[in-house]
Amino acid sequence: MEDNNGRAFTIEAKVGGKMQQVQVAASETTDGAAFYICRVADDEITQVRKDEQVWKQIWGELDEADVKSIGAAIEGAVLEE
Repeated sequence: MEDNNGRAFTIEAKVGGKMQQVQVAASETTDGAAFYICRVADDEITQVRKDEQVWKQIWGELDEADVKSIGAAIEGAVLEE
């Protein structure tokens, strides 16, 4: 896994029914709210954020289970730093 202090790292999450390597780049909205841009094989698949303890998709067409899987993996990666 890449150093997430640089705000980019790789996670493994279940997407589309199978475990995949997801490249994650942390970003912020203009008002400072954190969100994560997620890519698989250089294709952007979603943008997610944690809002009131629930992971939500702000862009993309993944189902709720995929969003939760990505969110849990992001939390695990961020806690490792």
